[in-house]
Amino acid sequence: MSKNIRMFATNTNTMRVRLLAIFTAILLSSFVYAQRKRAFMVGISHYDTALTGYQWNNINGVEDVNLLTPVLKKQGFVITALLNEQATFDNITRQLSMFVDKTKKGDIAYLHFSTHGQPIEDLNGDEDDGWDEAIVPIDAFKMYKKGTYEGKRHFIDDQLNQYVKKLREKIGNTGFLYVVIDACHAGTSSRGHDDVVRGTNVGFTYNNKVFKPTTQKKSHYKIDASTKQANVLFLEACRPDQINSEIKIGGKRYGPLSYNIAQALSTYKLTTDADELLKHIKASIMKDGHWPNNQNLVTETSY
Repeated sequence: MSKNIRMFATNTNTMRVRLLAIFTAILLSSFVYAQRKRAFMVGISHYDTALTGYQWNNINGVEDVNLLTPVLKKQGFVITALLNEQATFDNITRQLSMFVDKTKKGDIAYLHFSTHGQPIEDLNGDEDDGWDEAIVPIDAFKMYKKGTYEGKRHFIDDQLNQYVKKLREKIGNTGFLYVVIDACHAGTSSRGHDDVVRGTNVGFTYNNKVFKPTTQKKSHYKIDASTKQANVLFLEACRPDQINSEIKIGGKRYGPLSYNIAQALSTYKLTTDADELLKHIKASIMKDGHWPNNQNLVTETSY
């Protein structure tokens, strides 16, 4: 073999090695930095269960989860869902802890609760109005009864925020966290036969305290931000003093927030740009008008 041929062969092999190295680096880079998408969803429809002595009216939270699941899966989300009898307080907190444990840096995480909501007397003094907001699992009673039910299965906002804090820390500043609450924190559950409301104006109290909702004019709140934590967007179906009425579309009932998120995600891919999601949600509401009167969408953001 001539010297020129040997040099050509050597250069060709070197080029192949370099190209292979570049291709491998690109592949590994794509693998390392690809954002995982994960969702944790709770939906309750059938509250008429012996677990709580039939204290809560039925709603249509499962319909919300069923509507959103295929939309999120199409966008690559891996979903953990708890429906009806699965959505006990212990199961929600256990599965949510597992969800947090499996979260990695750079994830896009989506938490969703379509349940009843109830104000619950604040015991640690962190609420100006004296009431926490609580998500109502399927085994939470509406009323306090000493020795029978003392509120331990209400999932209050203080507890939820502990999970949110851990998620933001694990995700870091390259990912994002969405928290959706399609419940109401106040209101009434008896506004006529054709109006399904997710919540109650009866506050859960330990000391016979009477819940009197005060009018809230704000629909946006700022959350503490950190360069070491993921940004977060909370989406809530109504203000603390308002009711959350379901809407009826094609013979089925949905939470208004869940329905409009599903419509937004049919044309928009969920990313770290939360403002784009908000823009699409508001466009959906304006386009179809599927939003109850006298009910305001509430947002809380860290950015």
